[in-house]
Amino acid sequence: RDLPYPLPKELHIVPPRMNLYIKKNMEVNSIFRQYVADEDLLIYSIDESILKVTKSLNLFTTPGTRSERRKQLARQIQLHVYRQTGLIATVGIGDNPLLAKLALDNEAKKNKGFVAEWTYQNVPEKIWAIKEMTDFWGIGSRMKKRLNRMGIMSIKELANWEPYALKRQLGVIGLQLYFHANGIDRTDIAEPPEPTKEKSYGNSQVLPKDYTRKEEVEIVVKEMAEQVAARIRQHNCKTGCVRLYIGTSIMETKSGFSHQMKIPLTDNTKELQYYCLYLFNKYYEGQEVRHVGITYSKLVYTDSLQLDLFSDPQQQINEEKLDKIIDKIRQKYGFTSIVQASSKLEGARSITRSTLVGGHAGGNGGLNND
Repeated sequence: RDLPYPLPKELHIVPPRMNLYIKKNMEVNSIFRQYVADEDLLIYSIDESILKVTKSLNLFTTPGTRSERRKQLARQIQLHVYRQTGLIATVGIGDNPLLAKLALDNEAKKNKGFVAEWTYQNVPEKIWAIKEMTDFWGIGSRMKKRLNRMGIMSIKELANWEPYALKRQLGVIGLQLYFHANGIDRTDIAEPPEPTKEKSYGNSQVLPKDYTRKEEVEIVVKEMAEQVAARIRQHNCKTGCVRLYIGTSIMETKSGFSHQMKIPLTDNTKELQYYCLYLFNKYYEGQEVRHVGITYSKLVYTDSLQLDLFSDPQQQINEEKLDKIIDKIRQKYGFTSIVQASSKLEGARSITRSTLVGGHAGGNGGLNND
């Protein structure tokens, strides 16, 4: 999608191979572990990792300034990755994870050697010079709009804003952005992260095209409500809160929405589909939809069935049994062994997505090297 037409001759369209991507990711991270201990390696995403090299810098480099030794090690790791995997690694170097990440995203990818170094000393000339606020770690389009409404139009202005005014307007995130805009990040990747106070389960997907028909979006909402319901049942959970996110097409003038509602504790597929569709029908205004997300929170870990006084108790018991039977069949024979009839209709996504890996094609269709 979004390709120039007619397609240029030098453009090659190839199928994605997510399984190969994951395999290569594991190879690269195994190389990183030869340079740092496990506690000094943070796998940030499928294609990014953060290495704390404080303890290993002297071991792998020759004498020189701190900057020279860091660049030596970066080059050594790049060559190691290239020789073993054939991949070209881009490296951001910084005095903390924030500066390393910003150096990677904003400079290293454009440099000849694919290496860039940002330090506390050059915060004004590096961080404050970032032109687009959304190129800064932690600022998306929605946060940018909030900052703009406050009168903050650049990273430099953010860095010099009154920090407690930011906290009043944005909470602790405001203070975090203030410190980050000044290059300050106290994160120690060797320290285990604090567990979140409340767990939730969710799923989201970007649709392959703009969905203009309400009925097609409803099918996707029902499918995703069912998929997340199966996840909470797998973990013996019931949810007390449903959240629906609808993102719109880039050409759509109407904005999307995100709303949630408290519900009686349940893990019943039909009930959760009903609540998700209720939110959709309540707030949908005919937008062209490109992104759908569903989250269940306010979780309670229990195997017991909470009966509804206004519904037939035997029907509720039967529906719970049916959900669990379907879950067992799918666990044994695969998701497509039993699907709802609506998943065969135009616009449905669950059957197609059941063949994907992390939302991407695994590359199993006729490709033998993954």
